Amino acid sequence: MKKQKKIDFRRFNKTNLLPQQDEKKRVKEQNFKEDKESLLMAYRAWDELQEFRENRIRNRNYTFGRQWSDLITLSDGRTITEEQYLKEQGKVPLKNNLIRQLVKNIVGQFRSMITQPVCVARDRNEQTLGEILSNAVEYAHQHNRVWELDGRTLEEFVISGSCAHKILYETRNGKTDVWVDEVAPSRIFFNQMSDIRHNDCNLIGELHDMPIADLISRYAKGNRERAVALRQIYSDVRDAEFERRYPTLSKEPIDNLDFYTPSENNMCRVIEVWHNESRERLKCHDTLSGTIYKAEITALDDIEAENARRIREAAEQGVGKEEVPLINTQWFIDKVWYYRHLSPLGHILDEGETPYWHGSHPYVIKLYPLVDGEVHSLVEDVIDQQRYINRMITMLDFIMGSSAKGVLLFPEDQIPDGMTIRDVMEEWTRYNGIIMYRPRPGSPVPQQISVNGTNVGAYDMLNLQMRMFDNISGVHGAMQGKAAPSGTPYALYAQQIQNSSLNLVDLFESFKCFRVDRDTKLVKTIQQYYDMERYQKIVGEDSLEVLEKIGEEEVKNAEFDINITESVSSPVYRIASNEFLLDLFKMGQIDLKMLLENGSFPFADKLLQRLK
Repeated sequence: MKKQKKIDFRRFNKTNLLPQQDEKKRVKEQNFKEDKESLLMAYRAWDELQEFRENRIRNRNYTFGRQWSDLITLSDGRTITEEQYLKEQGKVPLKNNLIRQLVKNIVGQFRSMITQPVCVARDRNEQTLGEILSNAVEYAHQHNRVWELDGRTLEEFVISGSCAHKILYETRNGKTDVWVDEVAPSRIFFNQMSDIRHNDCNLIGELHDMPIADLISRYAKGNRERAVALRQIYSDVRDAEFERRYPTLSKEPIDNLDFYTPSENNMCRVIEVWHNESRERLKCHDTLSGTIYKAEITALDDIEAENARRIREAAEQGVGKEEVPLINTQWFIDKVWYYRHLSPLGHILDEGETPYWHGSHPYVIKLYPLVDGEVHSLVEDVIDQQRYINRMITMLDFIMGSSAKGVLLFPEDQIPDGMTIRDVMEEWTRYNGIIMYRPRPGSPVPQQISVNGTNVGAYDMLNLQMRMFDNISGVHGAMQGKAAPSGTPYALYAQQIQNSSLNLVDLFESFKCFRVDRDTKLVKTIQQYYDMERYQKIVGEDSLEVLEKIGEEEVKNAEFDINITESVSSPVYRIASNEFLLDLFKMGQIDLKMLLENGSFPFADKLLQRLK
């Protein structure tokens, strides 16, 4: 056995992780493979979404008050923003942000309807498995704070018409578990799709930026030579953070995102690409063990050698060839999801087939409404009305500022003796002021002019646009919680609220479909990686006997459907369930312990401790 040379880890520079010069010879033996084709494919997909990203930025600007940021080209060839143009014209660019209130109202409607996923086993005899998985996904929701994540994701869905989550199983901050992350629309890329269920997705990926230390820790895989090679690939990345390009809490890094170059000098760009590929493979049926599995084409020689060995050993025992259980093979085309983590130069940092049992990529996306492959958000529908409202209030302000207000016409020959025009101005504006003069025959008397220059129909047009904004968005005054006019019956007001909510049913149902797809992939990931010990910690002692009876394999292989139902944490649900339990308690059908364990009472835990 060749003696392995001892590595002196002190030769790593402690400040910037740069390799020493004598390491370069060994690095050449550890070259990374390159895949320029996958890198170019990912770039084309990302570049094709440039128009979508620009529309999203415009929708976001209008949502958060930057509503005069559209570019216009002047007659002299200059391209400036509308805000700068108005300032050059001597006007103040005013705005009345109705879009932000619209988005907050929709998110508030969603947050007021607290729901949770429930796993329903397809085999009704396995409903206990569904309850166990429901507890597991509820736990995953809690430690990922999915309810807060869904609120912000819905806000993105209303603004851009798209949303994306990513489900991973990894270690973070010393905790290994299933994680749910929101993916920024500016970093994700995918192929052109027309199926509203996104079943025609065959390419998806994401742009990552990470410090050099995190990159080496993730992709070196415990090999120092590989770590040195990684440091050479990203030799232009700085470790220090003193050269920041953008201020903190700024939108500029996202808006100026480039495919190959990270936003900050101290970050490393990694392109994660998932592609649905076709592979020639063998479908194998081992008649000896009864197992069916897939194998590579290159394994055909080994399979034939194994069959020959079985025939030979059977012949020695006097068994005919026809009676020998062999491995039967059949050629087929296998569709697999294959991932690659690439550097901006095309180096493959990591690759492989999907490690997940669901056989797909870890992303869940929703594009709305995807009619003929197009994405249009709710904010996009009301931008024109918002622009006209801003234009009208700016016009009204300009008219009011430029109209005559209290202009005094004082003839020069009527100025009293011993007074100047300044004295007349001060006396005219002073409280209880008196100006004594002798009117000359034929001369006009002083008069003050005040012109109401706003009566040009602008107010009517502004009110019209405000009503059109409500009609187009579908969020009317009743749904916004505005006070009803005097004399409005309760039934009519309740009907107005219901009719307003109908306009948002399509939006909420599409987002619900996204949550169902996300939670389905989340539960399948839980089934793959959670063991019996983890299930026992989640479901508690009450289901411990059930788990031991069922077994870990049955939980992992259970087939289920996800239903989004009203959460037990909602006030309406708690009141109804508590009243039902109290009625059962009064009738003597349940005891006090069962009442406290199943009810939603703030003092239940304390009383249970006393009872025990």
